[in-house]
Amino acid sequence: KQWYQRRVRGLDRTFLDVRVLHPNSPSNAKKPLAGMYKNHENEKKSKYLQRVVQVEKGNFCPFVMSTTGGLAPEASCFVQRLSSKLSQKLSQSYPNVLGFVRRKLRFELLKTTLMAVRGYRKSKTVFISELDLNLKNFFIN
Repeated sequence: KQWYQRRVRGLDRTFLDVRVLHPNSPSNAKKPLAGMYKNHENEKKSKYLQRVVQVEKGNFCPFVMSTTGGLAPEASCFVQRLSSKLSQKLSQSYPNVLGFVRRKLRFELLKTTLMAVRGYRKSKTVFISELDLNLKNFFIN
């Protein structure tokens, strides 16, 4: 079942656990991409799903993506559902919001990869409350 089909009624908290895989690594060389995604999703579900549902009383989505920018089926479903809710809330078109969310994810993946290769070079801590998350000004009608 997809994460939204396992939803706990009456609760709207969703927990994500992110895993990034490299499809061209030696350990993944002979596996098909769909099989890699499924394997990593199942690992995350077996590790966290029961605890999140029973103890945290929430929903769980294993967010698996590859270094090439691809998303596993449940992660893709999560992005589509998030984009749908954002488009309704912001009164923007769904394709624009979906493109924006996908772009942001891929740039964050790229930044994380660069930090892993070069190291973290920023000296100032940026708090989430200081970030401008006003998406209404981003979209052009």
